Amino acid sequence: MYYQQIKQIMTKFRCLPNFWIYKIKPTTMDYQGLKQSIEKNGYQFFDEGELNLNFIWCRNDYHATNHFTDDLYIAYKESNIEKVLNVKCTTKPGLKGSLYNPTTVEGIKGTAVIQEGQYKGAWKFIDSYDEFSKYPFFQQIKPINYWRDGDKDEEIDETNAQLNKIFGTHWHKMSNVGDKRKIEDFMVNNWSLGCCGAPIVEWDNVIELTRKSVKLWGNTYTGTIISKEKL
Repeated sequence: MYYQQIKQIMTKFRCLPNFWIYKIKPTTMDYQGLKQSIEKNGYQFFDEGELNLNFIWCRNDYHATNHFTDDLYIAYKESNIEKVLNVKCTTKPGLKGSLYNPTTVEGIKGTAVIQEGQYKGAWKFIDSYDEFSKYPFFQQIKPINYWRDGDKDEEIDETNAQLNKIFGTHWHKMSNVGDKRKIEDFMVNNWSLGCCGAPIVEWDNVIELTRKSVKLWGNTYTGTIISKEKL
């Protein structure tokens, strides 16, 4: 933990040595590649119609970097053209105020981590600036499966399963409005206690696309959490 605290202080004052600077680069997956991988793992891929959004949250590793090092792929068709929106995100909790400070829920002490899987219709798009986070978000509305990690290290442990629960793990923005720093400069910390999301510079792209989709498909969405190895 001492190591991480020193790192956070150096990040704040922009004096990180090169080996501590995260090089967060966009990754690329095409529509057909995502479709094949999702179906190969036994999940449903929504291939019919315009703007039928597939939310595919790729957990690139199980190390809690406290940065946005995972990938959200939204695969869809528009004007019969296959498209993929790639957003740098996190599917893992942050450190300060989250993994470093686990809470007890239903008798288990730990921070929530969404288990890999596909959760159909489990999130509802709320296009409001008055509710949670004061910004458009996706509210969890159906039960999903969790691990609960309580050992305070920087590795995500698949322990303490809690199945078919609603713990309020929404998809949402994870930075302040108006913050336009580079993606590498953002830290997760207590923006995520198990939620998935991205800094607002990335999140706005998700909101723009979803607003077009809602007009055709309604406001409930399926989310697939999948490891990089399976994708």
